[in-house]
Amino acid sequence: MVSLVVSLGDAGEQTFALPLGKVTIGRTKDNEIFCLHKSLSRKHAEVTCDGTRIHVTDLASKNGVFVDGRRVKECDLHAGDTFRCGDVRFLVESATSHATLATPKPPPSARTLPSPLADDALIRRRAAPVANHAENDRAKDKLFVVIRATELVASGQRIDKLLAELVVLAAQVLTIDRVAVLTRTGSAHELEGRVVKAFAGEHHPPYSQRVVDWVLTQQSPASFADVASDLTLGGDRASDAGIRAAASVPIDAGHGILGVLYVDSITTPDIFRPDDIALLRAMANLIAVAIVRDERDPSLR
Repeated sequence: MVSLVVSLGDAGEQTFALPLGKVTIGRTKDNEIFCLHKSLSRKHAEVTCDGTRIHVTDLASKNGVFVDGRRVKECDLHAGDTFRCGDVRFLVESATSHATLATPKPPPSARTLPSPLADDALIRRRAAPVANHAENDRAKDKLFVVIRATELVASGQRIDKLLAELVVLAAQVLTIDRVAVLTRTGSAHELEGRVVKAFAGEHHPPYSQRVVDWVLTQQSPASFADVASDLTLGGDRASDAGIRAAASVPIDAGHGILGVLYVDSITTPDIFRPDDIALLRAMANLIAVAIVRDERDPSLR
């Protein structure tokens, strides 16, 4: 079996067993191996494994694939070789060399690379308490997302592209299946789906109207452990069959609610923590700034 060992800077390293066939590396969740790192493209590289060696191909990434310090379009690699995608370094490892690694490895099914601050140092063998690393990495990930979101809002992108970028950023650090930005239409009582994205599974309607109505009525952020069975929400409970955890926060520019930011899981109940809601509130505030700026400057549409 061939594996990839990935440098996570001070957080140690993580190992991914490569299946036969092709996998992709990138910074979004639609990759088999993804890492929230600013140097990675959404789909950065493709790795093909035949069981004994791997072949890496650059997928027209911005920051390139490097082998021995040289940027390559594609390259064959063997056990012991290293390559770099952007600033994230990978080591090719065979099954026979597993015992030489000092740092305990997570199971192959754990495919999230948590740290957005991986550096370009040599792969390290530093052991540390896993729980502490996980908490620290979550905080780093969310800080990176807020910083990046602030940069995007300040960049002057057109509003639709900007909102799409913001929701994808949020999805990278939250355990969610769907996300939606809903904004006021000409009628103060109606909302339209400005951005609606699903990352796993299909469910209609694309968001819980009961949750959205609750947030608009209460004018307050809220999270729900299991929407499908929640009796405190009004409306038609049958319409939310299959929706488990959900969270939503108002988009408020300070002079009235402009809409809501909504996320949910259709697979797992009770997953949202206070720090998740805090992140959503920060993202909603930035969305409000972007919407108000768009209203004042139609050239950004």
